[in-house]
Amino acid sequence: MKGDTVMDMAGIKAGIIASGSGTDANAVMSAYNIGFIPELTDLRLISTKAGAGCLTKAQNQKINSVVIECRDKEEVPDFNRRLKQYIKENNIQLIILAGCVWELYPIEGVLMINIHPADTQQHGGRHMYGLKVHERVLSDILDIIYREIKNPEDDFETCVTIHEVGFPIDQGPVILKANVKIPRDLITGLHSGSLSLKDTSEKLQKHILEYEWILLPAGVRAAARKIMDERRQSA
Repeated sequence: MKGDTVMDMAGIKAGIIASGSGTDANAVMSAYNIGFIPELTDLRLISTKAGAGCLTKAQNQKINSVVIECRDKEEVPDFNRRLKQYIKENNIQLIILAGCVWELYPIEGVLMINIHPADTQQHGGRHMYGLKVHERVLSDILDIIYREIKNPEDDFETCVTIHEVGFPIDQGPVILKANVKIPRDLITGLHSGSLSLKDTSEKLQKHILEYEWILLPAGVRAAARKIMDERRQSA
């Protein structure tokens, strides 16, 4: 297919699914609005909760949004049914999970990606979301220090990972990942007892979020390019 430009080849419609304040979603919407993700021709937000902060951010970014509500685990199957219908009706080819707290079922012809705030092999899987991920990372570091493999003053890292949604949970192919150094004062404070595990996890979460906002738009581009490459190969 000669002469195709990025925009000509793309025609990709994407949806961000979020459940809360939407800071990760906002990073993608902002990047899209400034032209950083030219592979996308349409981007919209899908909130799983009415009144969530992500909806306000979408309005501020002038991004179309919709609420497909899911209030508890019992509603997950029906939520997935309604979500699939919306995705098919709007010809969405790429789904970006940005703080979605519910399990999504695969949809044929739709690439789904997720951002995880740690290494998916070591600190991923079912039940690993929110602060639980950071608590597990920090607990493992305390164990390493306890076994005298490293000292509290040594450097420790975690790893922000963007991956395809698959099963087992968090074990889909990795799209992008970036090692992030954990601030030393968090480790020494946790080890000395001046910081609790919960407080340290909250501080680590805030630190990691800033890296998520950088990495996620690039991950969306990489996922969109994958869709484009598959189109070329099947043309």
